[in-house]
Amino acid sequence: MPNMRIVSESNCNQNYWKKSARHKVQKSNTKAYFLKERPKIDLPCIIRLTRIAPRSLDSHDNLPTSFKWIVDSLADCIIPGLKAGRADDCKQINWIYNQEKGKPKEYAVRIEILKQEDS
Repeated sequence: MPNMRIVSESNCNQNYWKKSARHKVQKSNTKAYFLKERPKIDLPCIIRLTRIAPRSLDSHDNLPTSFKWIVDSLADCIIPGLKAGRADDCKQINWIYNQEKGKPKEYAVRIEILKQEDS
C-alpha cells in the first residue's frame, strides 16, 4: 500500500484528533486493499508486514505498535464477526514485522500472506 505513513504509536505525541484521523485512514485503506485484492487465505497462516520509510523504528517495541491499526483491520477482514480488535488475537495467524529503508519521503506498507507449513 503506497503512501501510507506508519509511525510508532508508543511515543507519538500528536493530538487526539490527528491520531484518530490517521488510525481511520490506516484502517480504511487496509480494508479497501483487502477487499480489492481478495487474497485466498488458508489458516493457519503467516502475515508479514513490512514498513518502508526513510528512517527505521526500534524493531523491538516501536515497530509492532506502529502496525496496530493495520493488524486490527486485516484480522477483522480475515476473521469477521468478532468484536472490534479481537480477531488479531487468533492463534492461527502469526504476525511478522519487518522494515526496509526507503528513499526520502517514501512511505509504504507491504503485506504478504504466506501459508504456514504444519510443523
